[in-house]
Amino acid sequence: MSMCYMGLISLMGIAEKNVWSLIFKGAFWQEKKMCGRYILYSDKEERAIKAIVEEVNKKYHTVIKKGDIHPTDLAPVYIPRKDHQGMDLVLKKWGYTRHFEKKTLLINARSETVLEKPLFRDDFMNRRCLIPAMGFYEWNEKKEKFRFTGTEELIYLGGFFHQQTKGFDEFMIMTKPPVELIAPIHNRMPVVIPADQATDFLYSTKTAIKISTENRVVLKKELIQGEKQVSLLDLLADVASPKEV
Repeated sequence: MSMCYMGLISLMGIAEKNVWSLIFKGAFWQEKKMCGRYILYSDKEERAIKAIVEEVNKKYHTVIKKGDIHPTDLAPVYIPRKDHQGMDLVLKKWGYTRHFEKKTLLINARSETVLEKPLFRDDFMNRRCLIPAMGFYEWNEKKEKFRFTGTEELIYLGGFFHQQTKGFDEFMIMTKPPVELIAPIHNRMPVVIPADQATDFLYSTKTAIKISTENRVVLKKELIQGEKQVSLLDLLADVASPKEV
């Protein structure tokens, strides 16, 4: 059974977290139709992503974690401005925890059915967001790790968020059927929004639906040598499994 992680890539690069902490955060699982890690930082000094991190660190008086972003982590996202002019950069938490059993976390929503789900419909129509990233990861049946990046320094993953009365708002990343480059590796991929359509995605539901079905962003694939995926089933049975709906 294949698995997928989308991870924000680190400016400095770090070793993988302690496996037990990842288990209880729900970062390892055995779920075929799900993407759960994306890349914010890389080991290069990318100016665009560095500026994003510095802005949210200053705005929230915090320090964004180095390394890949996992479910339940705080991450920078772009949302529409109240004056409908451009985008605001804010921090939100990855994954919906509301209205669910204690050990259930939803991190992805299928773009094809997002308007059919009562849980997601209003958030998608009124609270879309863009998740800036350097790229994302996918694992194949052999548990080999692949990194996908764009031809530009930065890519945007399409998503939406839910407003919380306490704490940080929670966001979801939308997924879609894979493009030809990814299909041999995994049967889902994140929705990737072209930079020149970023504001259109945020402000127009009709345009957002259309963009989500298109494949304009050119991606590059790289096999990460020496890194194998660790299965949750190899470590602990059925603990805090994130899901795609």
